[in-house]
Amino acid sequence: MIGSRDTSGKSLSAIISEKIRRAIVEAEFEFGESLSEESLAMAFEVSRTPVREALNLLQMQDLVRIVPKSGTYVFEPTHEDIAELCDFRAGLEERAMRLTLAADREKLTRLLAGEVAAMRIAVEAGNRRAYGRHDTEFHLAFFRDCGNRYLARAYESILGRVAALRTHLAIEAPGEPARSLADHEEIADLAARDRPDEIAAILEDHILRTKSNYLNALRKRSKEAADPRALRLRRQLSQAGLGQP
Repeated sequence: MIGSRDTSGKSLSAIISEKIRRAIVEAEFEFGESLSEESLAMAFEVSRTPVREALNLLQMQDLVRIVPKSGTYVFEPTHEDIAELCDFRAGLEERAMRLTLAADREKLTRLLAGEVAAMRIAVEAGNRRAYGRHDTEFHLAFFRDCGNRYLARAYESILGRVAALRTHLAIEAPGEPARSLADHEEIADLAARDRPDEIAAILEDHILRTKSNYLNALRKRSKEAADPRALRLRRQLSQAGLGQP
């Protein structure tokens, strides 16, 4: 059983929320999958109250959808959602990158280089989930010391969806994660040389290509949805760590 609070003082609902969030981001739950309060309460060995509170927290992050008299479901991205999210993300990341690079180039360079090294290891090991986690941390580095709490909050508000889309959809694109890793390596190198304009151009191309990859993957999934065997196989591969990062 989970205690009422952990050592950091987090509430039980916050702890449960983080665990469910991680499961969504790492593709342990499929888009649109039903989340039973009763089953979750049994899994966490708690009452349904903190589970309900945790799901409310996740709804505020747009990671689940609570439908009255029906249930709670993992979010299902639409083509419009993906396009708008990627465009919004591109603007946030470019501005944060410029602010952070100007504020502490040495620290940013160190953070980016560390994540690139971890991403290379993940690629060599074929660990796509680990690659996705370090990919997320790479982009978060632009916001660590940007000095603008509104930028940081805006990115935090979309981070869960961005990470979930990356895990569920990005890896299905041809040429990935090799092309993604190459982009990150070049960005890290340009940061060390203080070349914000060149970084901005690569970031835009990188995120626009990501948008295209996500949209293509979503179209593919829509076609496969009619075949329950394909969905079942996808889930099995995901659980084995083979089908998703």
